[in-house]
Amino acid sequence: MSEDKQQQKRKFLRVLSPDLYRYITDKFEELHNIHAYDIQADAIKEETGLHLRLQFGDQFAHQEERFFTFDAIEERSTELEEFVKSTADKCQEVMIADYFKMMKP
Repeated sequence: MSEDKQQQKRKFLRVLSPDLYRYITDKFEELHNIHAYDIQADAIKEETGLHLRLQFGDQFAHQEERFFTFDAIEERSTELEEFVKSTADKCQEVMIADYFKMMKP
């Protein structure tokens, strides 16, 4: 699928799956006190699931992507939990690095 077609199909996760969006933002806040406005979450809805993309960092330059089936999302599978946790960890690292770059004289 071309990049243009992907962009047309990509929608805010908050619209496609409000429960999943709330789960992700709650986990980010619980794990590292990262707020919903520190990340951007969108997805492409496919026949069997969602292709998630989480963006973070200065100007949302960093991103993590992965596909999850609707069953995995509904059951909060271990793969989904690991993806959210590892992305939250990376987001924290990036935010700390961005902070120190900003504070550098």
